[in-house]
Amino acid sequence: MKTPMRKRIIVVDDDDDILQIIRYVLEEHGMTVEAVSDIVSFEKLRQNTADLILLDDWLNDGLGSQLCKGLKNNKHTANIPIILISAANNLAESAKESGADDFLSKPFDIDDLLTKVDLWLYEKVLS
Repeated sequence: MKTPMRKRIIVVDDDDDILQIIRYVLEEHGMTVEAVSDIVSFEKLRQNTADLILLDDWLNDGLGSQLCKGLKNNKHTANIPIILISAANNLAESAKESGADDFLSKPFDIDDLLTKVDLWLYEKVLS
């Protein structure tokens, strides 16, 4: 019997504590996680296809929403689900304007994170 491939998620957040918590939770949930803290490091990973991207909106070297817009306008990355995460008050608006598939407000509950990740990795694929 063939084992299903582990889903690959890229997490971009400049808060190391949040980055490590998300990495731990998702790896325990059976996923492969690449965690980086800035856009420059993300760009180095970009050639490796991800199944999902979790993207903080406020990064030290730019806005995640701008990066999201660029990814959604690129034919090679447009279909990768992106969940924008932030503590910003206008997160829903930023997510909509950038083309993000979903958003998650900080601070977030781990169960909410897993629900959204599972939704975009498994349920949306089936629908």
